[in-house]
Amino acid sequence: MGKIKNITVPTSWNELNEWQLHEIAHLFNHADPQDFSETYVQMVLLCYQNSNSYSDVRQFKKIVNEVPISVLEKHVTFLRDSMEFYKFPEIDGLIKPSDRIENITIRQFSTIDTFFHFWNNDRSEINLKRLVATLYRKNEKFDDLDLVEVSKITDKIPMKQMEAIALAFLFTRMYIEDRFPIVFPKASEDSEQDKLKPVFHKKENKFVPFDKVIVGMAMDELQPLGKKQDADQVRVYEFLGVLSESIIFHKAKAAANGK
Repeated sequence: MGKIKNITVPTSWNELNEWQLHEIAHLFNHADPQDFSETYVQMVLLCYQNSNSYSDVRQFKKIVNEVPISVLEKHVTFLRDSMEFYKFPEIDGLIKPSDRIENITIRQFSTIDTFFHFWNNDRSEINLKRLVATLYRKNEKFDDLDLVEVSKITDKIPMKQMEAIALAFLFTRMYIEDRFPIVFPKASEDSEQDKLKPVFHKKENKFVPFDKVIVGMAMDELQPLGKKQDADQVRVYEFLGVLSESIIFHKAKAAANGK
């Protein structure tokens, strides 16, 4: 935590208190990507307000009146320089994702991925609720058939808390993309091979559910993760590591056969 005029301020996403996180996540998720500057200023200011209580609002107004925004921004540069926020809150009655969703299977990730794509396209309340429900589970083994029961619990949490959960997954997904660049290439390509890859930044009519990648791995002549039902239960990072090696192998094989 940092300090300005004897006021302690967060210096990372993880140091935001719950109220700040929810408010900032709400602003971030609804920002205009073409004009982010106004939203960013509001996010900076929220770091200097601990809650919406009368005393905190009064103290906040005093700080803003005395200190230029340019100075305030210097103490909270993590808002623009960092996306290291991968934590998900506990929800009573459900099993939460671990940090960076390391305890999630590729089967569950495929479902999360699909609903994240829907929500990221329209930012609607219904798709936000669906996304949050896919991230949690009732039993150790994920089952799509449990989603209705899970949603009866997750639908009751505040909407801004859902937006904070969505933000944690957004940042986690970006971390995963950076860790497995061969699976998530930065440049969008339209080759037949790339159509089978889970790419999040393509338009909806080009989106391919990750489940097709799982099927492709199960049908691979090498079957590195076994049959479909076996591959479904592999943890997401292990699956993506094997998938990366498989892509490299098949590219090398294709290059050798093309000589």
